[in-house]
Order: sequence, then structure tokens, then C-alpha cells
Amino acid sequence: MATVYVGGASIDENGRGHGGKAGNQTGRELRKQPWYAHSKHWRVFRAKDAGAAARIAACMAAAIANRHIGYDQYQRNTLYNEAAKFGFDVSQVTKDVETDCSALVRVCCAFAGVTGLPADFRTTNEPKNLLATGAFIELTGAKYTDQYACLKAGDILCTASQGHTVVVLNDGARAEKALADAGIGLLGARILEKGRTGADVAQLQAALIALGYSCGSWGADGDFGPATDKAVRAFQRDRGLEVDGEFGPLSLAALVEARGK
Repeated sequence: MATVYVGGASIDENGRGHGGKAGNQTGRELRKQPWYAHSKHWRVFRAKDAGAAARIAACMAAAIANRHIGYDQYQRNTLYNEAAKFGFDVSQVTKDVETDCSALVRVCCAFAGVTGLPADFRTTNEPKNLLATGAFIELTGAKYTDQYACLKAGDILCTASQGHTVVVLNDGARAEKALADAGIGLLGARILEKGRTGADVAQLQAALIALGYSCGSWGADGDFGPATDKAVRAFQRDRGLEVDGEFGPLSLAALVEARGK
């Protein structure tokens, strides 16, 4: 199976969290490495916009390649402040600066156009702040949190408690198949709501029926009518989502999780 790599900031040249020289002195203060299971367990966040995800991964790769960027928790926002001058294109940073793991993820998000992340963005508040932007969904289930085959470039991994955060740099072997494996391969290209018709509506209906939600006497007919609207709302209510009848990214993530169990 193809190796999935992650990138992030880890430690300074002296094996410490702060006190070293600015810049990547060893080539390992920021680094790329194979995905690994963390002792504190990963939570996984995916940008709703595929273009934003690609830019997050590209920014992380560029930061790792730029030896002017090193690790220091006490100077963690010097990269952010310098990169802001270049639209957060870290490849243009030529001044020796510092960052840490979460501050670097914040820079990557800024390059992707995700705004609203605070200067004190850290692994302790990262999940809450990522979701608050409205730009991310959280992917749950072991195939995302404990394995790598279904991960995609730009996914952000953050430990469940204070610890570490990294960005996925390339797609896993089953990244494009994850939804199809759950039986909902056509979903995700558009928001589905009452009045929509099509093959993706039929797949949504089939998935809901398989989970025990009735879509009316016509079944999976590809017509998002009142019965399907009622089924979607019931599913959203049961999964703790906003009950609005619109089947979008958050409902899709919940459906993937439900079908994967």
C-alpha cells in the first residue's frame, strides 16, 4: 500500500521546545515523515473545499522545504507575521523565522484562505477553532483516525488532547474510494434538498433506507420529495446535526460514519 506522508514542525536543533537559532538548523525542525499512530490519538479535519485542501498541503510542503523556517514555541508567530507580507506564500520567506506545530497549521490555513483562526491557536483549542470557521468537517471512525489509506492531501490531524498536529501531504490509496466503499460514491458534488432529482439523490435515499429511514413508498426513486426530506431531517436529528433538511458536507460526513459501522 502506498505510503502516506505527513508534515509538521516538531522540535528545535537542540531537541528542545525553544531557545535555538531561528531557521531550520538541522533540516528536521520542520519535516516530512510517514504517517504514524499517535499515542494521544488523532482527530481528523478535512477542508470542505478541495482547492483549500490542496493549498493547505502545498503550503506545508513549501514550509518544510524552506530552511529559513525553524521551530521555537516562544517565537511561534514570527513565521505567520513574515509570511503575511507575501499572502502566506511561505516559499517567499527569506528571513530566518520560527513557528511550532499549531502555528504552522494556522499559516497553512491562511494560505488556503481560511480566516478567523486566533493567534493563540494551539492543539488544545485547534479542533474547536477549525470547526468554528465553517471551512472544515471532522472525519470520525477508525479508517480515518487510526489508519491512513482513506486520508487525503490537506487533511489536518490533531491529537485528541494537548500534543501535536500535522498536515497530510498526499492521498492515501483508498482516499477516492472511501465514499464509494460506504455505498454513497456519487454524493458530495452538490447540496441536496427538497426538489432535487438525480442519481445522487437515489444513492442518498438508498443509504438512508439501509439505515432504517423510510423515504416513502417509492423508495430510492431519485426524487427528493417530502418523505426524503423527512428522512434527512430525522437522520440529522439522530446525529446531533442542525436539522435543516439540506444534505451537505456535515451530513455527508455523518452518513459516511454511520455506514462505516
